[in-house]
Amino acid sequence: MTTTEPETGAPRRGPAPVQGMGMLIGLLLLVLGAFELIPGVTVGDGPARALFGVFSVSGAWTLVHLLTGAAAVFCTRSPGLASRFLLVAGAGYAVLGIAGLLPLPQAFDDALPMNPAGTCLALGLGTAMLILGAGWLRPGPGRR
Repeated sequence: MTTTEPETGAPRRGPAPVQGMGMLIGLLLLVLGAFELIPGVTVGDGPARALFGVFSVSGAWTLVHLLTGAAAVFCTRSPGLASRFLLVAGAGYAVLGIAGLLPLPQAFDDALPMNPAGTCLALGLGTAMLILGAGWLRPGPGRR
C-alpha cells in the first residue's frame, strides 16, 4: 500500500512520521540502556545505582531499555507496525509508571527500582508513546 501526498496525489517518498518518531524513541532507549552500563555515568553500587545520580537503575531496567529500544528500531519498518509498537510499549511504560506510584512488594522494588524521577519519566514516556501511536493508527482525511 503506497501513501500519497494529500495536495498532489503523488506517491509519498520516505518514511511516515510515525516511523521517524518510533526510530527516535528506539534510539533514545538504546542510548539510555547503554548509559546504564557505563560505570562513570551510573553512581553507586548494587541496588542503590542511579543514572546521572537521578534515576534508579538495575540490570532489569537496563535489559528493558535495551530490548524495548531494539524492538522499536525493528518495528519502524512500516507505519502500521510502528504505531502498534508505540501503543503497546507506551501502555507498558505507563503501567510501570503507575506501579511506581503504588506501594509494591520489596521483590518488585529490587528488580525494577522506582524513585520519583523514574516514575515521572515512565509516565511521561508512556503517555507520549500512547499519544503518538494512537495519532497515526487510523487514517484520517488526506491520509490513506
